[in-house]
Amino acid sequence: MIHRFIAAARTAAILVMGTTLPASAQTVEWRGGSIGGGWYTIVSGAAKLLEDKVPGLTIKAVPGGGAANPVAVQQGQAQLAMSIDIFASMAAAGTGTYQGRPPADKLRMIGQSFGDTPYHFIRAPGQTMDIATLFKEGRNIRFGGASNGATDEIALRWLLGVYGQTYDSLRARGWRFQLAAYADLAAAYRDNQIDYAFFALGLPGSAVVDMATGREGELLDIPQDVMDAFKQRHGMGSGVIPAGTYPRFQGTREVKTLVMATTLVTSSDVSEDIVYKITKAICENVADLPRIHGSLKDYRCETAIANRPVPVHPGALRYYRERGWVQG
Repeated sequence: MIHRFIAAARTAAILVMGTTLPASAQTVEWRGGSIGGGWYTIVSGAAKLLEDKVPGLTIKAVPGGGAANPVAVQQGQAQLAMSIDIFASMAAAGTGTYQGRPPADKLRMIGQSFGDTPYHFIRAPGQTMDIATLFKEGRNIRFGGASNGATDEIALRWLLGVYGQTYDSLRARGWRFQLAAYADLAAAYRDNQIDYAFFALGLPGSAVVDMATGREGELLDIPQDVMDAFKQRHGMGSGVIPAGTYPRFQGTREVKTLVMATTLVTSSDVSEDIVYKITKAICENVADLPRIHGSLKDYRCETAIANRPVPVHPGALRYYRERGWVQG
């Protein structure tokens, strides 16, 4: 066991220095999201795909969070990570959520829209308030959200701020917040312990499917003024949850909501050779990605770096240039 630990530590150290490793010793850690969420499902499945397609590559898929993941990459704790475009950009600049931290100048991207993530605002049976009325007037509400510090928990704080509220101001009106992993939120919802919930998952979100199997409910449209505020203040986009994604929660209507653009990030310390192989394996097997998670069906390598919240890693850029998707 000690020898294995030493070997693993030596491998990780070499990776972080950017040295190309022998085929038998290529090991990277890939940070996803909370267990039970879309990111964790994507990372776990994509890790297996890459291990099959890149001889000698070993990927350790671990939980993480959109706001924390860029920091983990910057500090060398992970070599790959899922992030949100706005968080990657803020981390690189040391602004916003990362104010007071040194800029994450090692952050590099491989591709964007690697499983974009829409928000879900769920109302339980028997509840009647819309979103604005809920935050302005609601009392004694049991509210579910993502684990403390997760990207969508930070977004929940932003949402409260749109209505001039905080956790403390709502607790003073009898609110109880349950901030937990998605699987735990699903269980709490099924057990009638939550009245409303707000979190983000790739489509279809397994936790939402789980909720709907045990209890009815409704997906609410995010108000336009909220979406406008999120775009202006945080650069977040909007979109829809297509009709029929969750028949029990939305029937045949589409749901208007906030959407986060997922960015696959790495570090400038990771070697060009490894990132090239990973990028190549993803793009040459893009048809297999939707089998890992439905949100990957729209991933296109041809446009994966059209928007660049952080610089593109040279290994990824080399592959895109070889394919003619990037000029110069």
